[in-house]
Amino acid sequence: MKIRKAGRLLLALLILCLSLSGCRTRVVENGRAPGNREAAAAGRESRGGKPADDGAQEAETGEETGEEAGGRTRENPEAARKEYDEKAPAEMVSGTERTVHGEGEGSGASVEREDADEAVARLRETAQEDITQTVAADRAEKMGVSEDAREADSAMTYFTLLLQDRMGSLFECQRRYVYWETAEDHVTVFKTSAEHSLILNAGAYDVSARLLPENLRVDDGWVARKNPGVIVKAVGRSVLGTGVSSVSAAKKVYGGLLGRNGWEAVDAVQNGRVLLLSEELLETPHLQVAAMLMVAKTSNPELFADVDTAKALEMLSEEATGSIPAGIYCYDGRGGA
Repeated sequence: MKIRKAGRLLLALLILCLSLSGCRTRVVENGRAPGNREAAAAGRESRGGKPADDGAQEAETGEETGEEAGGRTRENPEAARKEYDEKAPAEMVSGTERTVHGEGEGSGASVEREDADEAVARLRETAQEDITQTVAADRAEKMGVSEDAREADSAMTYFTLLLQDRMGSLFECQRRYVYWETAEDHVTVFKTSAEHSLILNAGAYDVSARLLPENLRVDDGWVARKNPGVIVKAVGRSVLGTGVSSVSAAKKVYGGLLGRNGWEAVDAVQNGRVLLLSEELLETPHLQVAAMLMVAKTSNPELFADVDTAKALEMLSEEATGSIPAGIYCYDGRGGA
């Protein structure tokens, strides 16, 4: 009995000691106290589902959150269009061929004036050399230009560049199609011929470019369906060329072209763009340039109103051979050259 009483006394003393020491126990669930579960959930809701501890870690490590460092905006992949920082510095993009002066939008960096001047100087160094010189007044009058104008170092170069410059100003839809007929009636030219190249260099198109070599003989209906804007007919030396002093034979050939079946509705006939050329104009390069001018002026007379093709032929021949040609080399219904 004394032993039981002693045991009960010891148990009572142990309970009393525990209550006086203030020790408490708590149950931990998955490393987090149950009492903090609601606070953690509230933190996630206020941060869009991201734990509060993660946000504190970002603040401590200096990582960017809502805005990137330096005040730059972050691109939103879900946005309907891309957005850019209006204060972002300007930059020179490789492949562009222009120089930007001054400041861009916002507080972007400006292009230094010295750098721009150096770029201009480099462009001048790599530019084509000027091939012209001052022309005398008497020659300027022949060429149809002002006295203070500049001419190329040769007539060939001058008229070639003139053609390229004026016909190059046209849009593709403004270039006319040419039907070229050889001295043999109803026979046109192939795409490897000198006539085809002459048409292209005159700034026009060849209606027979797609024909095969064995299909160069055409009829009046084929030409009418093609409806060319210009008709060029090559003629023999008995009609036009060196030594010819009358256009009577040329007029007969010209009238025969206009009277062909169905040609009265062809654009070239209706607008007076029919041209007869001497076969001699195909024989040498300088005469071919003269022929190009004649075709180009027939095609677009308003662009070459100041160009006298007869004078051009004289200049080109004199430069190449030292003599001025004597004869009539083209006819357009109004006169010859």
